[in-house]
Amino acid sequence: MPKIVDHDARRREIVAAVWALIARRGLGAVTMRDLAAEAGYANGALAPYFHSKDEILQAAFQHAVESTNVRAEKAIGDATGLVALRRLCHEIMPLDERRLLEARVVVAFWDRALHDPRMAAVHASAMDQWRQRMSQCLAQARAAGEIADDPRDEQSADTLLAALTGFQVNALLVPHATTPARQQAALDGLLAAL
Repeated sequence: MPKIVDHDARRREIVAAVWALIARRGLGAVTMRDLAAEAGYANGALAPYFHSKDEILQAAFQHAVESTNVRAEKAIGDATGLVALRRLCHEIMPLDERRLLEARVVVAFWDRALHDPRMAAVHASAMDQWRQRMSQCLAQARAAGEIADDPRDEQSADTLLAALTGFQVNALLVPHATTPARQQAALDGLLAAL
């Protein structure tokens, strides 16, 4: 009887291996041989799950975005307005080891996204989703009287996105100056300005 393989589970294992390698050595050091070894497979055994290294890397990048989105929706729950906005921002911000690892993975892919339209599309889609969700939260906050009646939601969302991506970079490069407490204080200042 043939062995039944859960292809989705194997793909998740391979993506986890990519994340581990990026965290330890950076994106440039990820080779198919090292990736297979990290995932516990023989060299060449990744082919049934991904057709190329680029496809594996794109899946790893997409998984980082999806992980953030799933966690954010769970954190937001039924909240609306500024509470929902703050919770969304917290899930994007590198405030703990898990989110710091996601930042490490995402930042590593930004350079590749400059030259690979598929990677750029993953990044653009994430930014568009987050900008739309932030604008929705801001509109809810305005309707509830939580913020001033000055509808510059797109500009406010752009400012928040710039701050959040800055937190991701700085938490990796200057962690002593980008502690979770300092990130949260900066976010509080941005939200108070609304």
